[in-house]
Amino acid sequence: MLTRLARGSGLLLLSVVLGLALVGAAGAVEVSFRFNDAEHKEIRDALDVFQKQNPNIKVILQRIAWSDAREQFLREAAVGQGPDIGHFGQVMIRSMGQAGAFLRLNDLVRKHGLEELWKADFRSTDLASQDDGTIHGIPWTVDTFAMVYNKDLLRQAGIARFPETWEELRQASRQIKQRTGKTGWGFPAGSGSTNSIWFFCNFYWWSHGWALVDRAPDGKYVMNVTVDQIAEAFDYYNTYFKEGHNDKALLAVTNWGAQELIEGMVQGNIAIISTPEFVLTQIEDAYKARYPGKPFPFASTIHPRDRNGSKTFIGGRQLAINASAKHPDEAFQVIKYLLRPEIFSKYYTGQWPAQKSLSHAGYAEQLKLARAWGPYSTGPVAIPIMWNATGRAAGSVFTGEKTSRTAAKELHDLIQAELAKVK
Repeated sequence: MLTRLARGSGLLLLSVVLGLALVGAAGAVEVSFRFNDAEHKEIRDALDVFQKQNPNIKVILQRIAWSDAREQFLREAAVGQGPDIGHFGQVMIRSMGQAGAFLRLNDLVRKHGLEELWKADFRSTDLASQDDGTIHGIPWTVDTFAMVYNKDLLRQAGIARFPETWEELRQASRQIKQRTGKTGWGFPAGSGSTNSIWFFCNFYWWSHGWALVDRAPDGKYVMNVTVDQIAEAFDYYNTYFKEGHNDKALLAVTNWGAQELIEGMVQGNIAIISTPEFVLTQIEDAYKARYPGKPFPFASTIHPRDRNGSKTFIGGRQLAINASAKHPDEAFQVIKYLLRPEIFSKYYTGQWPAQKSLSHAGYAEQLKLARAWGPYSTGPVAIPIMWNATGRAAGSVFTGEKTSRTAAKELHDLIQAELAKVK
C-alpha cells in the first residue's frame, strides 16, 4: 500500500541530526502545542515519548479545526496569548509572520543544528521565511494533490487509460456518468474559507502557463492571466455541474478530504477525485476495513496537462512558535523532535516529511512536476486574500449568481488593485 518513508541520504542526515540529545532548560516547564489534524491521539502518544526523554518539559496538546486555525491564532497572538507552537498550512506562514504573530527562528535553527538541513534538505523554505531571510516556520510535512481514481469504474465506463488532458478528463467524466450512473470527477466546489476550488483553478491556469501573480524580468509583480483566461477555468469546472457528471451536493463542500469524498470513493459512487496523499491513505484504510481481503480498486496519477505540462503545488504543513512564547527554546526542542523520521513511520503515518522522499506512484510523479508558490508567496498580495476571492468568484458562477466573465473581472480587478498599492 503505502511505503512509509524513503531511505535516501536526506533522511539519514535528518536522523543523525535530529537524533542528537535535546537540550532542556533547568526545571520543568509547560509548552503548549495546537494541532489541527485528525491524528490527535497518535501525536499525543509521540509527545508522551518526548516527555519521558525530556522530563523537564511538559507538552500540553490542544486541538482546533483547520478552518479556524489561522484566524484564531492571529486573534490570540495580537494580545500576547495563544499556544506556544502552532500548526499551519504552508501558505499561511509568511503573511502571519509579517503580522507579527511568530517568533524569529534563525537563532534557534542555528543553535539546534538545523542550518544544513534548512539549506539542503527541506522543501518549501521559501514559504517559511521572509524576503530578508527571517525564518518564521519550520516545514513539517510536504504533499501535493494527485488524481485518485477507481480502476473498476473506469473499466466499466470503457475507459482504457486515465485521461491526460483537461478535455479528455471532462469527456471521461461524462462517459462515466452516462455508462455507470456514477459521479465522474467529484471535486468539492464550495466557496467557503480554505476552499478547494482555489487549487483546481490554479492547476488549470498553471498548466496553460498563466498565473494570478507572476514576476516580470524587471522584478515587478504582475498578473499573468487575462479576464477571459480566468473565466475559462470557471467555465470549465462549471460544465461538470451543468452536465450533471459532478454531484451538485459538492457545491456545499469545501474540503479536499471531506467525508463525502472519502465515502463516495469507498462505496464506489465517485470514480475520480483530486486530493492530497493522506486522503488516499484514509480511503485505503476505510476500504480495507469494510471489504477485508478484497483487492484495492484505487490508483493515483498526475493531473491533466496543457502546453505548460501538468502543474500542481508543493504544499503541506509547517510549525511555528508564538511571538509571545515564554519558553521558545523548549518549544523548539518539541519541534525538532517532531521532525524525526519515526514520527512519520509510527505516529503521523498519513503524512510525509518535508524533504525529498517519494510516495504513491502518482504522487511521486506529481511532486516532481509540482511548482513552488513562488510569486504568489513572495509577492505583495497575501495568498489568503486571493484564495478566498477565487473561491467566492468561482462559487458565484457555479450557483448562477454571476456570469463567468463578470466574476473573473471582479477577481482580476481585486488582485490588480492590490498590486497597484506597491510602488
